[in-house]
Parts: sequence; C-alpha cells; structure tokens
Amino acid sequence: MAALVFAFLLGTQEVRLPVTPSSYRWGAKQTVNSVDVDGVGTVNLPGLRAAHSDQLDCMFPARAYPFCSPGAVLDPQYYTGFFKALVAERKAVRYIVGDRVNAQVLVEEFLYREQDGSGDVYATIYLREYVSLDAAVTETASGGNLTGNASRPADPAAETDGAQYYTVKRGDCLSVICRRFYGYGTARYYNAVAKYNGIKNPHLIYAGQKLTLPPPAQLGVT
Repeated sequence: MAALVFAFLLGTQEVRLPVTPSSYRWGAKQTVNSVDVDGVGTVNLPGLRAAHSDQLDCMFPARAYPFCSPGAVLDPQYYTGFFKALVAERKAVRYIVGDRVNAQVLVEEFLYREQDGSGDVYATIYLREYVSLDAAVTETASGGNLTGNASRPADPAAETDGAQYYTVKRGDCLSVICRRFYGYGTARYYNAVAKYNGIKNPHLIYAGQKLTLPPPAQLGVT
C-alpha cells in the first residue's frame, strides 16, 4: 500500500493525499432483475450498470512524519479546504489510486476532526462514482454499457479499438491529461501519447487540439 499514490484531479489541479490510507475499496456494480418464469422458476437477468460508492479514511499531518508521502503539504487546511469546496461547489473530480482506480467521483460528504492536540487532522471522505446525465441518457437510448466518461464521443471506432478522445482545454498539459486517463503522468506516458498523436513537442499543446488516447498496450507502455 505504501507505494500507491492517491490523487484527486480537478482541471489542472492535482491534490495527492499526504499519507497513504491504510486501505481502500473499489469495484463494479450492476442492478440484477429477477423474473419468475413458468416451469423454470426465478431467473436473474443483467440490468443497468450502477454507480459505485466508497469511503476513504485519511490523515492530513501538520508536521513532517517519516510516513508522509513525498511532496506532502504540511497544512491540514490545504486539504480540508479542497474537499469542502468540492462538496460546496458540487464538482466532480477524478479519483486515482496508482494504476488500479481511475474514475470520476463526487464527494458526497466530507468529515474531519482533530483528536490529539497535535494539529493533525483525521478525515473521512465519502465518494460516489459520477456518471454525467448526458452519458446516462445516451446509455438508456442505446442499451449499451455506461462508460462514465462524457468526453468520449459516440464514435464506432472507439468501441472497436478501445481508444478515448479528448479535446485540450486552456491550461491543460500532456502530463495531467495522462494522469487523468491512465493514472500516470510520467514522461514515458506523455511522450508516448505525443508520438501517437504526431506531436513533435510534448510540452506544447493548445486549446481545441483533439487527442486520441488509446489503451496503454497500443502506446507500448504496459
């Protein structure tokens, strides 16, 4: 667990938890429809994809500890302010755990407390997976699986090659885009994305530019 990076991405802002949580959970969920069939009995049929929910217990230290993550901000108000704003402003944020979780979420509730006079803050973040209304309407109309990614167009090629598509916004950079879509923002990833899209300088992209983001295997980074 110590090697995992827990990060929240909001636009070009990236907030990493300063102390690796002791545990986390994530998964997939669907509704199951039970139908009674004459002569057969109860038959369970697959239903629609359901949004996942979870809670994350974490610590925001006020001083340096040996277990703090590299680059930790030793100011609990930096973190509490960020998560309180997500709730107050009702903003979806991308939640990343290493290369294991990469999902859009809403912070349903954020609770925090001080308990030992050290100034350290202990918090519980209640997360709900976010699916945009546009994506839900598209899913209902098409009968396909929800993707939870409203930026992905209804392009037949995307269904066959697994690629995602993204239009660059003001303030974007390839490293942040790679972390958002792949969970990693290292040079290995953004250089591979630049090469795949025919971008000569990976540090020079512009608003309105359209990127193709294939699966990692197609980038050669797996």
